[in-house]
Amino acid sequence: MSKLFQVVADSEAQEIAELAVVLPILLTLIFGIFSFARAYNIYSTVTRAAEAGARTAVAPLCATCTANTCTQGGSSITTSFPCDTTVAKAVTDALSASHLDPGQVSVLVPSNSTQAPCPPPAATSPTCTTASNISICRDVLLNVSSQPPACGTVVSFQYQYKFIPVPFLTFASMEIPAQAQVREEF
Repeated sequence: MSKLFQVVADSEAQEIAELAVVLPILLTLIFGIFSFARAYNIYSTVTRAAEAGARTAVAPLCATCTANTCTQGGSSITTSFPCDTTVAKAVTDALSASHLDPGQVSVLVPSNSTQAPCPPPAATSPTCTTASNISICRDVLLNVSSQPPACGTVVSFQYQYKFIPVPFLTFASMEIPAQAQVREEF
């Protein structure tokens, strides 16, 4: 401690004033770099989580199994694909594995949930449901303007990221969107 007092006592007032001006700017720059890197990391993590959910949604359960009965959108359906709760669990497991809070997820309606019909054996119209604030749209025409038609599933959600983790500073947060689409396997 005595060395610090000697340095301060020997310093001129100009050096102390320069330190007082430069140090906050330097710390703000370092904090900004850290915050941007963390936001980019979260963006790539939520995108991977959406991809995991989309891959889970389109993988058939098995070729010899009986059909799976799910409750989706308030009605009971029979399908050979996983239920929405299984898809949502795949997304939340991927988020939890990366130490992100699945409670920060909010609904994001996908931009390409078009109403164009898919060829058989897909359903004739897309169905969009929500499970655990994760939007799951099945039998969506993925390539509207090209041939042959490809149908698949779109999984989308938003993740709220706070730059400054203080509860009352709501202006320092942003919604990071995640959307993945995968062609169905028949």
